[in-house]
Amino acid sequence: MLALLLAAPVAAEPVRVAVAANFLATAEALAREWEAASGEAVVLAGGSSGQLYAQIANGAPFDLFLAADAERPALLVEKGLAIRSFPYAVGRLALCGPGSRRGTARLEEMAATDGRLALANPALAPYGLAAVEALERLGLRRDLEARLVYGESVAQAFQLVRSGNAELGIVALAQTTANTPPFPAEALRRSAAGRGDLECWSIPERLHAPIRQDAAVLTGRGEPLAAFLRAPETVALLAAAGYGAAAEGTGPAPPRAPSGGAPSSVSSPIRLTLRLAAVSTLVLLFVGTPLAWWLAGGPSAPRTVVEALVALPLVLPPTVLGFYLLVLLGPQGAVGRVWEALGGARLVFSFGGLVVGSVVYSLPFVVQPLQNAFQAVDPRLLEAAATLRAGPWDRFRSIVVPLARRGFLTAAVLAFAHTVGEFGIVLMIGGAVPERTRVLSVAVFEHVERLEYAAAHRLSAGLIAFSFAVLLAIYAWNRRGGRLGG
Repeated sequence: MLALLLAAPVAAEPVRVAVAANFLATAEALAREWEAASGEAVVLAGGSSGQLYAQIANGAPFDLFLAADAERPALLVEKGLAIRSFPYAVGRLALCGPGSRRGTARLEEMAATDGRLALANPALAPYGLAAVEALERLGLRRDLEARLVYGESVAQAFQLVRSGNAELGIVALAQTTANTPPFPAEALRRSAAGRGDLECWSIPERLHAPIRQDAAVLTGRGEPLAAFLRAPETVALLAAAGYGAAAEGTGPAPPRAPSGGAPSSVSSPIRLTLRLAAVSTLVLLFVGTPLAWWLAGGPSAPRTVVEALVALPLVLPPTVLGFYLLVLLGPQGAVGRVWEALGGARLVFSFGGLVVGSVVYSLPFVVQPLQNAFQAVDPRLLEAAATLRAGPWDRFRSIVVPLARRGFLTAAVLAFAHTVGEFGIVLMIGGAVPERTRVLSVAVFEHVERLEYAAAHRLSAGLIAFSFAVLLAIYAWNRRGGRLGG
C-alpha cells in the first residue's frame, strides 16, 4: 500500500509543455485531442520563446518546448538540455484591421496619417521579422517606419489591433478567425478602415522567409506528445489552424539576423529613461504637493477614500494598471477619445503616454513622504503666523516648505528612481518603439529575449547600482536629520 501511495502521484503527473504565445490557442486544442486519445493530462505554459528558453535553461521542469523559431530549440540540444529538436509547423502571416462600410484605404496612405501598424518586435520575434521582410519586398517599409508600433510578441501585436490602439496589424494567421481569405500581392496594400469587426487577409508566403517553428523534446515524457505532433491527423489540424506543414527531415535552420528591430546602442534608452524620469518627477511634485497637503489636513471619510486610491499602485500588479491605462488612453477609450477630439496627439505609444502612466504608478511614492512631512509640521507655528496676518500661501511657502524639505527631497528621489525602474506599465502603454518608448527596463527585457545576456547584465548591474545609491543616499540623509556634512 505504501508503494502504491508513493507511485500514485508520479503516475498522475501531467506532461508539462512550454508553448510560444502565437501557438498557445492551437496547443490548447491539440492538448484536448491528446488527453481524449491518451488519457494523459497536459499542462501548458505560454509566453514568448525567449522567456521560455530562459526558464528552461535555468531548470524549469518542462517536458516539451514548442517554440516560435528554430534557433532556441537547437541551442537547447547543443547545450545538452534537450534530447532532440524537430520542426512541427510553419507559421503564416495575416494583415488585420477593423472593417468599414466605406470600403478600404490603401496601406501606403497610412504614412500620411496618424495611424499605427502593429507587429511583433522584429528583434525578438520571427513573426515580426517576417512582417518587416514583407514590407520591404513591397517597398513600404521606409514609408511606414514612423507608423510602426512593436508588441513584445505577436500575441501582443494582435491585441493592439483588437483593442483599437493600432489601426492595422501584421500578425500570425492562426490568431485570426476561421476562413481567412487569401489575396493577391497587390491586395496587401489595402487595409480595412473605420470601426467594426476585424477583417483579415492572409499574406503570401513568397513575401518573406519561412517562419519555421521547432519543438525541443526535453525529457522522455515529452516523446509521446512529440510523436503526436507529427501524426497525419495533427498535421491536418495545424493546417486548419493556419499553419503550414513542416518538412520531414529538415536540418537545423540557420539563425536569421534581426532586421529593423531596436538598435543595439544603449545611449538612446538611457536618454529616454532619464528624460521620462525627470519630466514625471516634476509633474508628480506639482500634482502630489497639493494632494498631500489636503490629505494631511486631518481624518475624514473623503480623505480616507482618496488616500486608498492613491496607494493602489503599491499593491496592484503593474500590468493591471497598464491594461486599464491602455484602455482609457487608447483612441477608443474615454480619455484618449476626448483628448484627440481636443486636438491632442495620440497618447498610446508616445512619450506623453509614458508620462501619464509613470505619474499614476509613482504617485504614492510622492504623496506619502510629503503627507508625512506635512503632518510633522507643528500646527502652532501656522497659528502664530496666521495671527501675524500671514495668508495661507505665505504660511505654506515660508513655514511648511522649509520644514518639510526632507519630505520633498525623499519624494523627488523616490519618484525619479521608481520611474527609472518601471517596466510593466511602460511596456503595456508604450511598447518598444525605438527613440520614443524603448526605455531601459524594456531594453533589458529585449536583450534577455535575444539571448544577449552580457548586455542584459551590464544594464541590470547599472540599474542595481543606481537603485542602491539612491536608497543609500535617502537613508543617510534621514539619519543625519537632513544636515549636509553631518
